[in-house]
Amino acid sequence: MKPLKMIWFWVWIVPGILFAQKPDPVLMAQSYQQLARSEGLLLKDALLILEELYNVHFIYEDELLDNRKTAPIDRITGNFHQDLRKVLGLHPIHYIKVGRKTYVLYANRNVPTRGRMIRGRVVDVNGRGIPGAEVFIQGTQWGAAADENGDYVIPSVPEGKYTLVARCMGYRTVYREVLVRENGTVREDFVLDVDVLNMEEIVTIASRNPLTKIESSVAITTANNEQIFERFPQSTADLLKAIPGFYIESSGGISGNNLFPRGIPQDGSYRYVAFYEDGIPIFEAPELSFANIDIFMRIDETIAAMEGVRGGTGSIYASNAPGGIINFVSKTGGDGLQGVTRVTLGTRGLYRLDYNMGGALHRNLRFNLGGFVRYDNGIRPPGFIANRGGQIKGNLTYLFRRGYLRAFVKYLNDRNIFYLPVPLQNPDDPGPLPGFDPNYGTMTSVYADNVVFPTPTGQVIDGRISDGIHPRAFSAALESVVDLGKGWTVQNVLRYFQAKLQFNAIFSLDNPFPAEFFADSIKQLWRVPDFARWEYRYADTGEPIPLVRRLNGNGLVALNGWWMVSKPLKSIANRLILKKPIKNHAISLGTYLSAYGADDFWYWHNILTEVKDAPRLLDLVALNRQGEVIARVTHQGFEQYGAFYVNARSRALLGAFSLVDEWHVSPRFRLDAGLRLEYNRFDGRVENIRSDFRIPGGRSWAEQNVTFGTGTFRTYGFTFTEWAISIGANYSVNRYTAIYGRVSRGFRTPDFDQWLFSSQRGNSQYVHQFETGIKLSGSRLALFGTLFFSRLNNIPFIDELFLNGRIIKRSRYASSTTIGTEFEVIWKPFRKAQISVIGTVQDPRLRDFNPMFIDPESGREMRVYLDGKQVRRIPRVILELRPAYVMGPLKLYGFWQYIGRRFVDDANTAILPAYHLIHAGIIYRPSRKGIQIALSVNNLTNTMGLTEGNPRVDQVFANRRDKVFMARPVLGRTFTLSAAYNF
Repeated sequence: MKPLKMIWFWVWIVPGILFAQKPDPVLMAQSYQQLARSEGLLLKDALLILEELYNVHFIYEDELLDNRKTAPIDRITGNFHQDLRKVLGLHPIHYIKVGRKTYVLYANRNVPTRGRMIRGRVVDVNGRGIPGAEVFIQGTQWGAAADENGDYVIPSVPEGKYTLVARCMGYRTVYREVLVRENGTVREDFVLDVDVLNMEEIVTIASRNPLTKIESSVAITTANNEQIFERFPQSTADLLKAIPGFYIESSGGISGNNLFPRGIPQDGSYRYVAFYEDGIPIFEAPELSFANIDIFMRIDETIAAMEGVRGGTGSIYASNAPGGIINFVSKTGGDGLQGVTRVTLGTRGLYRLDYNMGGALHRNLRFNLGGFVRYDNGIRPPGFIANRGGQIKGNLTYLFRRGYLRAFVKYLNDRNIFYLPVPLQNPDDPGPLPGFDPNYGTMTSVYADNVVFPTPTGQVIDGRISDGIHPRAFSAALESVVDLGKGWTVQNVLRYFQAKLQFNAIFSLDNPFPAEFFADSIKQLWRVPDFARWEYRYADTGEPIPLVRRLNGNGLVALNGWWMVSKPLKSIANRLILKKPIKNHAISLGTYLSAYGADDFWYWHNILTEVKDAPRLLDLVALNRQGEVIARVTHQGFEQYGAFYVNARSRALLGAFSLVDEWHVSPRFRLDAGLRLEYNRFDGRVENIRSDFRIPGGRSWAEQNVTFGTGTFRTYGFTFTEWAISIGANYSVNRYTAIYGRVSRGFRTPDFDQWLFSSQRGNSQYVHQFETGIKLSGSRLALFGTLFFSRLNNIPFIDELFLNGRIIKRSRYASSTTIGTEFEVIWKPFRKAQISVIGTVQDPRLRDFNPMFIDPESGREMRVYLDGKQVRRIPRVILELRPAYVMGPLKLYGFWQYIGRRFVDDANTAILPAYHLIHAGIIYRPSRKGIQIALSVNNLTNTMGLTEGNPRVDQVFANRRDKVFMARPVLGRTFTLSAAYNF
């Protein structure tokens, strides 16, 4: 009942906000009295009256309006565009809409003075009117916005031949030549095709001055709210698969996933990209151990758009982001009340409610409020509720004469299971193991929940595996944009972030063992004095297990890690940008300050389990001839308490300065150059450890040789001063075609993880990149293709090795090169059909990599030569094919994804086979507002594609001599049904 109660709360309580949406009649009367003055008003004052009346915002140069007055106004019509045209009168001023209610005014010398009318309707390909679409005469001030039915009227147009332009955000701009004759009315209707690659969308990230994608010299992918919804992402990582050049592993579940940008090697996580929300990092460090940045980001109806920038320009606009920047843009509310309520049901017990509502609270005050609640048993059900929680998020925007002030707040409280490798058999042709379903099985189990961890000090720590990855994160931000006059604009964003993060998960350690082998050869119980036989028992009941070699049809047992991590995080960051156009140059100066920190408490243990879905914990004992217990290998299913321990406190201070110049060499040719200087200071302390502690009163082997802190600490303090540079160019061949290029040098400094396990300073990594590409935006075909090359050095691999029953952290360093191509293509063979292709073809190679390797059988350390090997876990080919067909209110789509062959290990001895996935869905949307119903299926064919091996044992040379091995498959087939009401 709890999920249903939460849903009813959101449905009935949140919509209780009521407010007016149309101009106040009293205000209209007051406005008329002011505008009707016989001598006229200063144009500045008249525009201010319109701003207050219609909740709009004008941007202009002061010189444009100096000493200009309005003609007396006969009446206020209640129609914004008509009243604006009256206020502007015959002044040579043109306006252009750049936001939902934001207009830029600029001078124009070619203004018609008298004439007739142009009217028509603007519709989409399905014949539905496009409210707010702009239709204007190029090179003049004359234009109109379409009403809610898509109709527009441009009055008083003199005779002549004109270029008529129709456009709207999310659609391709259309140009028409029209001839206006004396005493005539011209009818010109427009059908706008969807801008399938969003080439005309304004890009706000990785560009100091907003440009459309086709004008920008960066490789960027955007997705609006509708496109995000149609992908049905099961996680934030799932959505990022829409970005070419990024290889995403999303098989871990809702959070804790991995992103590999353009073939750059890493352990996982999001090491080389920055995660932004509304233009500033969510948290400064995106790849701290057990704090993958996607843990703090959820996709819901509050998201207006996603922007994904690849390549070297990221190093100028963000710290430690040579791979790119991902920015999530929030909805901010418009002048009218709009919202959506969505209920989602799915297989495996999924219940989810999404809600979002935004609008105007006052003439100058906008709001947006939304979030979600979710409850489900998990695609791989462990026997407890796998995912439960939600978030609430809101913002307020105050519009004033020369800018706006916006406040954001978000609270996330979510529990998510983390999926890890599962047992499989036959490495040459991977398949399921008897007793285990690779599509829906997990080694995480309710039998490992609600446990108590003893410590050598006599204290105990409670552990709940059902908490999973549990962030309780609060963030607040304040953004201000002010036009200072004379072309100067200042933007400042301040964000505070605080999180209490608990990360509890069952991690795979070694490959499963035959139960007899584990007892005889690994534990060697026959050496115990008076030994007669050994016995396995279920830890929860103490019941002996007969014929253990037939247990679950496989006779195997597994050592897994019960890893508990507590990691509070905190940060405060401020980004200040000052912009000034100087002739054909747009200069931007930026400063960035950030103070952040993390506390770490890790207490890890080994558990012994059977091998099956949601397994039970096992105890292993040695018995004498009388059947008495003479040795206990385990204690309540735990094979070793305190297998690993960390207690640390880490703090950092970051300061950066950036300078960017965007030079409009000509209307078609743009150059840009950027420089970033950055200073980092890291300080912290780490508790020293020993591995010879005992649990007080403990008699089992599991309670001996416990790793724990000594109460003494080592400290560290290091500084890094780095720089990045990026130079790009964009040439527009015509309105629909452009080519671009970029060279860059970026960096990535060490983070706190460097000093958790080492006293060495460590080195920054340097990334040199080159890219060039073409952009094409046609009515039938759109293309964004890029050729790229990168070289990276000092790449750290901090591996968790399972050796002799212990977790050992080992650091290794390498260089790499990658050459490749990435592309987005959308083809519309006819109006109602569309085929999109996203692809990456790359060749990532290790360089200068000759690490020391410990042979697991002999224990001998040796050097291995791995230069030129393919980077582990990263495929050379990634393809996505997405056909769609529209039939009236129905949209049918499919989704085929291909992931090429990868290698488990650095030596390229073990293969992860290529695989493909098929998704499909249908969406029923009779109108823009009202009911919407969608049905989707993920992994239609229930493919068992493997995304990784076992990172605890497979780093350098994978163990593939055993018939049984560990790997993580993609999630199994799921069905999802959602119903939404848009208002």
